Amino acid sequence: MSRVGRGLRVLVTGGAGFLGSHIVDALVARGDRVLVVDDLSTGDRANLNEAADLRVADISDMSGLGRVLAGDHVHAVVHCAAKTKVVESMEREDLYRRVIVEGTDNVVELARQMGATDFINISTGGSIYGETPVCADETVPVDPQSNYGRFKAQAERVVARSTLRSITMRLANIYGPRQRRDLEGGVIAIFIGCWKRREPITIFGDGGYQRDYVYVGDVAEAVMTALRSDHEGTYNIGTGVATSVNDLVSALTAVLGPPPGVRRAPPRSAELRRGCVDPSKAARDRLWSPRTDLAEGLRMTARAEGALGPA
Repeated sequence: MSRVGRGLRVLVTGGAGFLGSHIVDALVARGDRVLVVDDLSTGDRANLNEAADLRVADISDMSGLGRVLAGDHVHAVVHCAAKTKVVESMEREDLYRRVIVEGTDNVVELARQMGATDFINISTGGSIYGETPVCADETVPVDPQSNYGRFKAQAERVVARSTLRSITMRLANIYGPRQRRDLEGGVIAIFIGCWKRREPITIFGDGGYQRDYVYVGDVAEAVMTALRSDHEGTYNIGTGVATSVNDLVSALTAVLGPPPGVRRAPPRSAELRRGCVDPSKAARDRLWSPRTDLAEGLRMTARAEGALGPA
């Protein structure tokens, strides 16, 4: 991927969402001019840096995109916009195909029309590899168990076939400030919200489900580095550490004290037992390495969300 320096025009799809808004902040801090496309279905204007230029549109509507972006030019695109609920993807297959696959195809074409040369595609590690008894590296065949993961795999191929110089980032479970509590995968946001409101947390099954939790600021840093690099291809972005729900509760207890209460619920059907990605390729290629350990990330998140007093 070509090096893009300071002061460039960057389009971020889904830039009013959780991850997208952190990427926008990092771009603005670096001195880039940022254009955001978001339909605000799950994103929030309040997340958005005031220096960013917001255009409200649905990525699956090419004519709508054309209307709001007519005449604009960008150097790079960071594609975050997607539907992300695994369970919902099984119930609303057509919607997820339209937004994830057709939407990605639209954004790739739009990037070409707007003169972009660099494309960062945000994908999923947690839903694309399936069960990972050993943390999956990029050579592991994808085995998506949901329509969400299946369509994300198809979207990766759309990006790879394009003439743009691209990096696809397969992300582990992201957490951090601004994460919604009503979307799947946001267990840390849900738990911290319970601690803050002094409500019991709910643990499904035996609490042994394991996930790789990566701090949102580290992911934004990976995107910034990718935009400055010559790298191309697919990279896992995670910690390579699988943490169980029980261990997560222990880590939160060390930060916030004991939970207000614990409710037990039956295990959720078809949920992966263990999801973890191996980020060693990114480190080996000198692209990126995680910097924030779980304890520090939980502390920063709890403080930002008002569940922990100032340092």
